[in-house]
Amino acid sequence: MGYEFKNLIQRLNHELTSPPSSIDEIVSSTSPVPLPLNPDTPPLPEYTNQINSLILTGSGRAFSAGGSLPFLYSRTSLPPHLNSSTMYNFYTNFLSLRSLPIPTISAINGPAIGAGACVTLATDYRLTTAENKIGFNFTKLGIHPGMGGSHYLPRIIGTSKASRVLCGGKTYGGEEAKALGMVDELIDSENFLEGAIAVAEEFSMNNPTATRGVTRTLRMQVDAGLEESLRREADQQALNYSRLDWKEGLDAVVERRSPVFDEYFSP
Repeated sequence: MGYEFKNLIQRLNHELTSPPSSIDEIVSSTSPVPLPLNPDTPPLPEYTNQINSLILTGSGRAFSAGGSLPFLYSRTSLPPHLNSSTMYNFYTNFLSLRSLPIPTISAINGPAIGAGACVTLATDYRLTTAENKIGFNFTKLGIHPGMGGSHYLPRIIGTSKASRVLCGGKTYGGEEAKALGMVDELIDSENFLEGAIAVAEEFSMNNPTATRGVTRTLRMQVDAGLEESLRREADQQALNYSRLDWKEGLDAVVERRSPVFDEYFSP
C-alpha cells in the first residue's frame, strides 16, 4: 500500500501568550489543504500518526516577538515563588514540541526575539532569510534567559558563543545568526515557505519508524539536564521580577531608549 507523505505547518501568534495546540494547515507534497480551526479540531499530538514532519512558522510578518509586554509588566504583582511556578509552566507548555515524535523545523519568517527565539532552539532544524532578525534580548530587559534558551543555545553553538549572545543581548541578522550556528540554513525570502516545505519533504520521504527513532535519539542527548535548566531559569527570572529596576528594561523598550540599570550598585 502506498504512503502519502505529509508535513504540517503550525503558526505562532506574534506574541507568546498561549502554546501551539491546534493546526493551521496540513501540507502534502503537492498542495496545501486547509484545515478549519474550531473547538472540535483535535490537539496537535493526535495528528502525529498521520504526518512525518512539522514546520513551525509565524502567522504574520514576525515569527514571534516573545512574551507580551502586559504579561511581563504583571510579573511584579506576584511573589517570587508564584512567578517561578508561572514561568516554569509557561516554558514547558511551549517546549512540549519536544515530545512530538517527528522532526520539527522552525521556518523563521520574520523577527524571532526573546522567548520566540528560544522556541526555535527547541525544534530540530532552523531556517530563516538573510533579512530576518534573531535576538536573545533578555539581559537588556533585565532578566535571565528563559524558555530553555540557556540550556539549548550553548549545546547548539558552544558555551563561549552562547555567553556572547546571551550576556550581550544583541539582535543578529540572518547571515550573522547562521555564522554563529543559531540557524542552519538561509533561504531566499521570495520562496521561503516553499524552501521550508522542501526540507520537510526531505525528512518525510524516508522510513517513518527510522526517522522517528533518529529524532528521539538525537533529542535524548540534547535534553539531558533540561528539567534542572528550566527550574534554574524560572527561579532566576522570579528573582529578576522582584528587583526594583525590573520595569526599567520594559520602559526602555516602550520609550525606545537604552535602559539604565543602577539598582544593583545602589547602597
